[in-house]
Amino acid sequence: MEKIVTTQENRIAHLECTILRQETEINNLKVEVSRFSPKIRTLEQSLNSLINILRRSKSQNPRTTDIFVQKPDIKQDYVPNSLYRRENGKDKRLLEGTSTVNTAIGFYAYLSQNEINPGLHHIIIFDVQRTNVGNGYNSFSGMFTVPQSGLYAFAVSIIMNHGYASIVIVKNNEVHGTLFVDAEHSSEYRSSSMTVLSTLVQGDVVFVRTSSTYTPHGSIISWEDGKSSFGGWLIH
Repeated sequence: MEKIVTTQENRIAHLECTILRQETEINNLKVEVSRFSPKIRTLEQSLNSLINILRRSKSQNPRTTDIFVQKPDIKQDYVPNSLYRRENGKDKRLLEGTSTVNTAIGFYAYLSQNEINPGLHHIIIFDVQRTNVGNGYNSFSGMFTVPQSGLYAFAVSIIMNHGYASIVIVKNNEVHGTLFVDAEHSSEYRSSSMTVLSTLVQGDVVFVRTSSTYTPHGSIISWEDGKSSFGGWLIH
């Protein structure tokens, strides 16, 4: 009987050790999941933005509406210099002077820390958002989605030390501006900036990345005394 009891106690002790080990593994997995969750959310945001770019690049231009000048007949209220638009076989009058009301739109963001050794075609995510009027900028994906059509200005400033890189501003899948930072043979920090103007339509996506053809060397610097940054605003 004593031998049976001892055997059962050994089995119970073994099961307790197994349970303890499994609990430890579960806790470790929870830590890993919590560590990767922000990265997964960032990748999901980037994927959604890239899907939007792909859809826009494949979309066809909508058919233009037939617009023509028509003289009013005596049964219509006369409006000088009015335009009539053909819609579904009916004439619709458009008054001259009608314009889209522009609202304030602008954003400014910078890197919270150095971007260590970015490679080719690497999207730079300026993760500290200071201004985001119009909510067009996404600090998780680094992408600005145009909330209203118009003429926009974008500014990028990049700091490096003991390195070099070619940086581009991209609209959807098209490069709209390029800057080059060269601090390879310097013991000092070097910076380079650019400003571009672009006519955009609602839904366009603008972001900053490294060149897809010129391999960068070194890290992009962002610290207390100098921030690598990205900003943009609606002009008209």
